[in-house]
Amino acid sequence: MVTGSVSTLFNHSREVPEFFKSGPFLSVFIAHNVIDETAYEAYQAISDGDTVKPSQFGGEVLGFSKPAFRFVGPEEAYAVAVIRWPSFEAFKAWRTQPVYAADGVADLHATAERESVYFLPSI
Repeated sequence: MVTGSVSTLFNHSREVPEFFKSGPFLSVFIAHNVIDETAYEAYQAISDGDTVKPSQFGGEVLGFSKPAFRFVGPEEAYAVAVIRWPSFEAFKAWRTQPVYAADGVADLHATAERESVYFLPSI
């Protein structure tokens, strides 16, 4: 179990480009693989059951797949979610909601899966 780590749910030390702070954008979440199945099941119970969903923060889920289908590329993705956000503040409010800040939740997530989050301009 990783302890004392920077939350994998929101990295406060990473600078967000100005473009994404001022208008709508897309977030693309990719769970590359499950590291610990037990931790993943425990984290999903929290993520799926206890969180406030993106729509309550102005987010619109455009696509979600678990497992994701890969046509070209070297690595399978366990899950992919694409969400359109009206602003970075909306994204941040969703991503840092209290349930994710509870003791051990970020460490549980870090133990459960290897994930990347990408931001793309919304067109």
